[in-house]
Amino acid sequence: MAASETPNAGLTRASAPTMHSRALVEVVARKFGVSPLRQFADMWRLKGGQTRIVAREYYEYQLYLPDLSLAQKKEFVGERGSLALNLRLAPPGFTNMRNFLADKVGLTTLMGGLGLPTTRIQACYHPFRGFGGTRTLRSAAEIRSFLTDQARFPLFGKPIRGAGSFGSVSILGLQGEVARLANGTSLDLTVLCAQIEGCSDYGYVFQDAVTPHPLIEAVSGARAVSTIRAVTVNANDRPQMLYALWKLPAATAMSDNFWQAGSLIALVNCVTGMVEKVRHGSGIDTQWVTAHPATGLPLQGIALPNWQAVVDLATAAHAVVPDNGILGWDIALTPEGACLIECNENTGHGLYQLASGRGVLNADFAPTFAAIEARNARLIAAFDARRRAYQAAKARA
Repeated sequence: MAASETPNAGLTRASAPTMHSRALVEVVARKFGVSPLRQFADMWRLKGGQTRIVAREYYEYQLYLPDLSLAQKKEFVGERGSLALNLRLAPPGFTNMRNFLADKVGLTTLMGGLGLPTTRIQACYHPFRGFGGTRTLRSAAEIRSFLTDQARFPLFGKPIRGAGSFGSVSILGLQGEVARLANGTSLDLTVLCAQIEGCSDYGYVFQDAVTPHPLIEAVSGARAVSTIRAVTVNANDRPQMLYALWKLPAATAMSDNFWQAGSLIALVNCVTGMVEKVRHGSGIDTQWVTAHPATGLPLQGIALPNWQAVVDLATAAHAVVPDNGILGWDIALTPEGACLIECNENTGHGLYQLASGRGVLNADFAPTFAAIEARNARLIAAFDARRRAYQAAKARA
């Protein structure tokens, strides 16, 4: 290790599982009184249908808990079940902007150009892709030159197409040939640039780091931005919030994704912005907390600032692309209000299930999902009717 580096420095990477599945079977049997045979039977029942849950997800969502009925367990979805639900609510043939929404540069440019508050792009990297008039970098050497001579710090970088914050970095500034990162580590600048060049198949974007609201920063005790995952739906031509989550990063994290050790996820009331439940850890490591484990400040029951601005921004952004039945928006709470960070065109419902302890296929959401599918069917039928009428008129001409 070079003298200028510190352990775990560099781009955000995935963490290894803490326990082997065989050990989990034994721990659950001993701690919760659920026999291995019962666990395997549950997993067999949940692997198909709408749930599509694999063994890892069965333990992650604590579906082994004895007080959960089979009906309640079947309200949960795994990653594949989550994707299937989203494709039902936003059929690919009907929602043609799916790839565009996943493109962080395209989305930011569109929403910012329409006057919605979003992040500010400083530069983009890709060997050959074009980014219009935006400063464009073509090599690790040009990334280094940008960071050394032109960048405004603090700065946040991330892959243009990516999820889970993998490959992201938050840079506070440079000290000679060393980049100081927001998680308290430092890394040789040449190494950092090589890492960025190597993890950006679709390109990499550098943006101004978002300043968190003072209350958010104080409660979380972290430098990383803490965002709201606002999931919106369009069932009646007027987008509305389905559910909202608050992602709280750990002090050692550069982003707020829940899979990073020490991070928390909270369920937030869509109307009031009040924190209802807070989870620390998943599976057998789950703790439901009322105060932040690191700062000691209360979490459950507090009202998040600028909440109406979050609701207004999420629904306004969804109204720009109304054909989508469901979308997830990451929105930061700042001193000035709400700031749109990115869109999740295939929003993962696992976060909701962790924050609420409840499956997304629940009785409260079911009528909304049915209304979305009915709306989609009407619009698709109307489109097909217009296409047939056009083809008939063309044939008569």
